[in-house]
Amino acid sequence: MQSANSCLVEIETLSNDTSSEKRREVLRRVTDLFFLTGEQQTPNDVITFGNVMERIAYELEIEARAELSDRLCEIDKAPRHLVCRLARDEIAVAKPVLERSRVLTDEDLVQIAKSKGQTHLHAIAKRPTLSAPVTDVIVNRGEGPVLVEVTSNKGAEFSNKGINVLAQKARKDGQLLNALGKRADLPPDLMEEIKARVANKIKAEMDQREIEVDMSDLDVLIDEHAENLDLEGVKKSNAELQKRVENKELSEQEIVEFATARRLTETVHALSVLTGLDDRMISHCLLKADVAALGIICKANDFQNTTFLTLIKIRNGDHVLSSSIMARAMREYDNLSVMNAKRTLRFLKVRCTVDSDDSALPDLGRANLWRAHDQLRPQPDARQLPRSAPAPALICEQGHS
Repeated sequence: MQSANSCLVEIETLSNDTSSEKRREVLRRVTDLFFLTGEQQTPNDVITFGNVMERIAYELEIEARAELSDRLCEIDKAPRHLVCRLARDEIAVAKPVLERSRVLTDEDLVQIAKSKGQTHLHAIAKRPTLSAPVTDVIVNRGEGPVLVEVTSNKGAEFSNKGINVLAQKARKDGQLLNALGKRADLPPDLMEEIKARVANKIKAEMDQREIEVDMSDLDVLIDEHAENLDLEGVKKSNAELQKRVENKELSEQEIVEFATARRLTETVHALSVLTGLDDRMISHCLLKADVAALGIICKANDFQNTTFLTLIKIRNGDHVLSSSIMARAMREYDNLSVMNAKRTLRFLKVRCTVDSDDSALPDLGRANLWRAHDQLRPQPDARQLPRSAPAPALICEQGHS
């Protein structure tokens, strides 16, 4: 093949035009040639290409360098000296190579992480894999969003020292605590400490909202890592949910998405606003009470069978329900009319109001639910819950109750 040097000399003759647009086109053509001749290049050819691309790029505006960085970030044979310079450039230029280039070594990343600001640290934290020496620097120098990003990165490795520093910083950062609690590589003693902090934060939030929380329900939230620990964010999210429900803008599909993502706070609050029951009652129905209570809440809102099924699965966590139990629960849901569900729901609201001064929740056992349903049934031929059907008690017994 024609030598890389002679090809580059021909291209450089085009750069006599000093206009920015012309020189930017020269840079593109040089980069194209670099890609086209990659398999035939010697190490010296790669260095030569790098020198020319670097010289042209750094005579141009930042947009040209950002374009070059984006083109080189996936190339394993990209000129190392050029990639390192791009990685230390402004973040618009550095971001692609910091996030994806395999040319950068751990030593390069450590040096950049020690000398650059939060935006560069954030880009490094997104790399598919990170070694402990790199994460040690990020943990020490990083601030909120950077720490959450690197902690959430499943490909990041942490030293014991790094994990302990994260745990200390998580004392004042709910999002970081949430991300840290989801890692599978935490030492058992540290996991217990984090779970205790999670419990304290949730209880503090409940106290502020004057909501009593059952400790077994709280254990579910913690063990499933379902609670969003950005408590201020939860308050804001709940306020937005309430406004959207009032404006009839909240869809059933969004509730399914909340539940599937284990965002129990949003799930509970959305159901609370939709039904008029308080958060504590909804949480009880969702996690502990007889499954018929959950069915009444869903049917009163005319939810699809699949939505009811999703909430049953959330209620039972990692426990796998037998097909017969699931079929029985779904059959009962099919046989419950929307009208009767709404009447029974109104009865539950009255009970909650009457018992509002009592710390105990109303008895939502199957017998009481049947009694309320029968008393409120408007017509003998209305669709109703089959009283002869065996109660799916195992749904509660195998779940979190």
